[in-house]
Amino acid sequence: MKFVRSRFERPLLTSIRSRILVIALLPALLAEFGMVAHFTTQALATAEHALHVRAANAARRLADALPHALANGDTARVHSLLQIEAVNSQLSFARVADAHGHPVASTGSPPRTVHPDEHHRQHAAIRVPAVDLPHSAVVATPASPDFNLLGQVEVGVSLDQIGAFRRDSLIHATLLMLAALALTGALAWRLSNRLAGQLRHVGHVVGRLGCGDLTVRTQLPPQGEVGLLAAGINNMAEALQAHRGELEKRIRDATADLATRKEMAERANQAKSRFFAAASHDLRQPLHALSLFVAALKMRNQPPEAQTLIDNIAASTAAMELLFNALLDISRLDAGAIEAHPVHFPLQKMLLDLNHQFSAVAAEKQLHLRFRPCDVTLYSDPLLIERILANLIANAIRYTDDGGILVGCRRRGRMVRISVADTGRGIPPEQQESVFHEFVQLHNPARDRSKGLGLGLAIVSRLGRLLGHRVELRSRPGHGSTFSVDVPCGDARLIRPPAAASAPGQIPADALVLLVDDESAILRGMAELFDNWNIDLVTAHSAAEAVQWLDSIGRVPDIIVSDYRLPDDSDGIEVITRLRQKFGCDIPAILVTGDTAPDTILRISRAGFPLLHKPLRPAKLRALLTHLIQQARTAAVG
Repeated sequence: MKFVRSRFERPLLTSIRSRILVIALLPALLAEFGMVAHFTTQALATAEHALHVRAANAARRLADALPHALANGDTARVHSLLQIEAVNSQLSFARVADAHGHPVASTGSPPRTVHPDEHHRQHAAIRVPAVDLPHSAVVATPASPDFNLLGQVEVGVSLDQIGAFRRDSLIHATLLMLAALALTGALAWRLSNRLAGQLRHVGHVVGRLGCGDLTVRTQLPPQGEVGLLAAGINNMAEALQAHRGELEKRIRDATADLATRKEMAERANQAKSRFFAAASHDLRQPLHALSLFVAALKMRNQPPEAQTLIDNIAASTAAMELLFNALLDISRLDAGAIEAHPVHFPLQKMLLDLNHQFSAVAAEKQLHLRFRPCDVTLYSDPLLIERILANLIANAIRYTDDGGILVGCRRRGRMVRISVADTGRGIPPEQQESVFHEFVQLHNPARDRSKGLGLGLAIVSRLGRLLGHRVELRSRPGHGSTFSVDVPCGDARLIRPPAAASAPGQIPADALVLLVDDESAILRGMAELFDNWNIDLVTAHSAAEAVQWLDSIGRVPDIIVSDYRLPDDSDGIEVITRLRQKFGCDIPAILVTGDTAPDTILRISRAGFPLLHKPLRPAKLRALLTHLIQQARTAAVG
């Protein structure tokens, strides 16, 4: 609100107040100055005229009063009359001269010391009155104009009085003008304050409206322009408040509807996750038992016809295992159980391995699979990068009918773009985003399982986000597709040489393995497999049964292999913890599960136990058993 006031009220109000003051004071100042000048000039002219009249009247009166005294030569009388008139008429000087110009009498400052610009002078002739002259004298000398001239009187009035009057007039006029200006300014200031206060109030209301407070209203009467403006703002605020109330109601309704839909979607998603987890677990259980029985059968000498059947069963089991592993990868990525471990590694060696892996598959479809040499070093997780490229190449081979696939790379600054281009069917623009979703297969409407589950690109997208690498698709229907992934460049000097592969060891002959699983078929299959391996195995359906068997033989198992899901709401983590507490040592343990739920995978990962998913590969299980048992015995000896 302070920001709004500082940006709106202050400049506007200051401008309005200053303009009102200027509009009020400037005409008043001009009018008052003109009136003062006019009346002062009139007063000065009147005073000067009065001064002239006074001097002329004084000269005339003296001229009328002096003839007798002057004719009789009464100088004292003349001097007395001059003094009396000088006092009465406020003369600065007065003097009388005879007809020949000789001074007779004077009063005041001497005439020769009087500055002509400082006084106003008036002259008057002193004549013999007509009644005093003999008729014969008048008749006898008609041609002489100065016959009756007795002398001349001169009076002077000081102009200092005019100057003092001028100063007094200017001072009075100035004081009057200042008083008028002060009165005008006070009235203008009061009016401007009133208008500014109204505008400030309106600005305050507008500021609060701008800050979202739609309940504020102006408190001004609806008279005048400002009142109409305030009334308009009130109407606008009421309309905005009503509109916001309607919007808030719509938002609440929409939010409630979205919450309901979200809850329904979450319930559906949880139900789907539970269904997939349960279905995956329930399907993996018999598949796991089947793979164990098939592995046991392959180790026995069978007739050629039976061996062929066993190989076909093993191939079908392996195909199902690949499909389940794809689901498992999605679950592990969604659970965050896969972590990236970036290192510096050469790309060319990886491309050679991929060429060896897919060349035969491409040749079966009569496709040309080419790898351009890429002598670059990358910095990323090589296992996950290889998984991305393997899925892209497999997807290109699967959806390319003729032509070929080209795998190459190109440097782009500090990045290397690895591209897999094919001459396949292409992907329409409107479907290029959906192909990265799980279970999406554009060219497999019949859901032929030989073409996979539609999870390859979903895994690529998730791995790209996990690594922070951009995955890009460019495709045109009928012209093929190009999938690219941008990987940071590495430093060839930081490439670590691969660790020397150690020869696989053997499980010690006296080793004892404990297997806990609630499926009898899996226990029988594992028993057959371990018999062929000549490894001692104790099987149990629960932790209590395992403790009973181990107590009966009086041995501590070298390793525990437990299913994650067990009856009575227990799990493999609890079983391993209970057995470790009973025997007082950290017995090596492996968890086995067919559950692909992300929360299950995350919980097992946090527990820190090695995890194998059903169906198990016997060779992988035996290698892990050998490693853990040898590691534990080496640590015990050390």
